[in-house]
Order: sequence, then C-alpha cells, then structure tokens
Amino acid sequence: MTLVRRGSAKKKHEARIAWLKPDLDLYADVPGIRDDVTDANRAALDRLCDLMDAVQLFGQAPREVRRETVRRLLSELRGEDVGVGW
Repeated sequence: MTLVRRGSAKKKHEARIAWLKPDLDLYADVPGIRDDVTDANRAALDRLCDLMDAVQLFGQAPREVRRETVRRLLSELRGEDVGVGW
C-alpha cells in the first residue's frame, strides 16, 4: 500500500524529493522507516532534519514528526515500501 498525497502535502513532498534526490551523501547514513535507529544514525538523522529545516522544507511540525517524515521519505527514495497497513 502506498501513501496518496494531495494538495500542499504533495507539493511539499515533491520539493523535499527534488532537494534530496541529487545528493546521496546527504542521506546515506540516515535510517529509513524500517531501520533501527542507533546513536550514530540518530545524529545523522538530526543533522539532516536540521539542514532541511534551515532550507525551509518543513512547516511548524514538531521534531518527532519531522524525523518520521524524513525517514519515510528516505525509504521511498531507496525503493522500500512506505505504505501504512498492518
């Protein structure tokens, strides 16, 4: 199952992908949605979230939501299933 985004959520998602996709080094060590988060890759995730926030790819979402968004986005870029389901 895949997520269906509409309206502004779709535009934000496309902007994030366009910003991330060309530079694999930005997210090479960052965990995806199905990866365990360790101390080492948590730091990489935080750095990426901060960088994306600095270029205004997030709104006013809490830090936890931003981290989840980035992990889901990276999994999608890596070709993993990111849908919601059980």
